[in-house]
Amino acid sequence: MRPITADDPLAGSCLCGAVTYRITAAPTSTSHCHCTLCRKASGAGYVTWATVPRDAFTMVGEVTDYAWSPRSVRQFCTACGTQLTFRFVDLPGEIDFTCATLDEPDRVAPEYHTWISKKLPWIVLGDDHIPHYEDWGVDTVPDGV
Repeated sequence: MRPITADDPLAGSCLCGAVTYRITAAPTSTSHCHCTLCRKASGAGYVTWATVPRDAFTMVGEVTDYAWSPRSVRQFCTACGTQLTFRFVDLPGEIDFTCATLDEPDRVAPEYHTWISKKLPWIVLGDDHIPHYEDWGVDTVPDGV
């Protein structure tokens, strides 16, 4: 994979193209999340997230914030509804973005699965050579979440 730098950033957008984003640093973590909240927010069997430093992420366009709890916020394109980001309020220095919205999704690779205890029964994981965690796994999560 090509390194992610300010000169060769990651870029992505929502379905309609009204919101675009750019990432100038490599993810600190990339995972498939099978939790119920991610599934319901995306309408998919699971969501692949990558975490990056907040100052390496810029977004242009109108988004709607949805706080499903006082501790976290998801952002969606106001026009088409694509889920783009997730962030913990108590971790202002980082932001997660949905890898499926990348222009070049092959530039990131998932490192593990989280919340397989909530996995849909028709999702078959097999041996994908990455760890499978019943809950948060190695993700950094603020106390009380």
